[in-house]
Amino acid sequence: MSHEDVNTLVEVLKDLSTKRDPAEAVASFGRRFREIRPVDAFMSVSRRGLPHGDYKITRFFNPEQITGTPDGSLPNPWRDWDSLATHRGGFVGEVLAQGVPQLYHDVDVSNDPVIGSMLPGQWCCSAVPVFDQGDPINWGIRFLRNPRGYSIEDLQQDLLTTNLFGGITRNLVSLKMAEEANARLQASLEQIAGIQRALLPQSTPKIDGLHIATSYLTSDDAGGDYYDFFPLADGRFGILIADVSGHGPAAATVMAMLRAILHCYESADPSPDRFMQFANDRLMRSRLDGSFVTAFFAVYDPRYGSLTYSRCGHNAPRLFRGATGLIESLDSDGTAPLGILDDIEARSAAAKLEPGDAVVLYTDGITEAFDPDQRDMYGVQRLDEAIGMGKGDPDKIVEHIHSTLYEFTQSRRRTDDQTLVVVQHDPDCKIKNACS
Repeated sequence: MSHEDVNTLVEVLKDLSTKRDPAEAVASFGRRFREIRPVDAFMSVSRRGLPHGDYKITRFFNPEQITGTPDGSLPNPWRDWDSLATHRGGFVGEVLAQGVPQLYHDVDVSNDPVIGSMLPGQWCCSAVPVFDQGDPINWGIRFLRNPRGYSIEDLQQDLLTTNLFGGITRNLVSLKMAEEANARLQASLEQIAGIQRALLPQSTPKIDGLHIATSYLTSDDAGGDYYDFFPLADGRFGILIADVSGHGPAAATVMAMLRAILHCYESADPSPDRFMQFANDRLMRSRLDGSFVTAFFAVYDPRYGSLTYSRCGHNAPRLFRGATGLIESLDSDGTAPLGILDDIEARSAAAKLEPGDAVVLYTDGITEAFDPDQRDMYGVQRLDEAIGMGKGDPDKIVEHIHSTLYEFTQSRRRTDDQTLVVVQHDPDCKIKNACS
């Protein structure tokens, strides 16, 4: 190979490195490589996935004819495989049966049952296999009208060059398949995420004595955060926040299961511990195979401004006291997350909300968000500082948490869902007995 040929080959390889579609790579390689190795005809053959002895001619080129599609373009064997004719026998069948590189002089295939009409007269032929896991699956067969036009050195060079290109093509095929699979997966995840969002409350309920603000920010994948509101007897309201372990479709599926379970609760006793025990029992029957759910469920009674709650492995909500600005933790004895133990022995605790008090329910995607160096987490202390900035106003609390979280992480992307439910006991409460 001359110095000029080496430079041309370098340009061929550089051009190939820009291709992402295998069909484009094949067309580019064939066009550029003919500058180094002139041919009068070229045939690519494949027996991938075919019975022994069968083969398909995936491309055929000569100066007068390019066998292609009706619009004149070269066929794409990966796309058009099923429409390509399957052959057996003939000169090509003999070449493939050898399984090794072959050099033919003075070969006449004019009467060949498969390629005779393509290649009348005598030819010199270089037949080179492209190995895939040690098996000569594909072949490149070059023809020259000069019956002695190819040498053994040409055959050796073609063998190395063609197999180098074959490896590049296999990588591109794998890359394209991976990209197509990723695109299908992403579309499925987006569909799941859309369904997941549709299962959340479509609007914030009007609850006597409460101001409410919510925020639901998803991670890159479909996740398992969940919040909901449940109207109960005597004007009471249930407030739930939950977080399914893990991410992706599995977590979203468990989240949908939990929602269905909780909306099927029909007991006359809406106490938080009974509510959680009911959910745990149904999840245990579902055999979650390693998945579990942390949850916090509270019942708000506007008649007395009381909050009765049960915590199952979830982060303890923060209670902002409007009169003093102090922040407490609703961390009374909880129990294990839902879906792990047959009997969780959930307990209920109570808190009295005074006018101006606010309760902040959140998932660990907020407090466990990392700084850019991945050395420090946002944590409860920063959360409390943001809550204090909001001075009990639910919308302002959500706003300050978002702004301080972004300032801390320096990123709009999230590795976990981040959910907030903030409820404030009306500072100007006028409900009978609610502020007593």
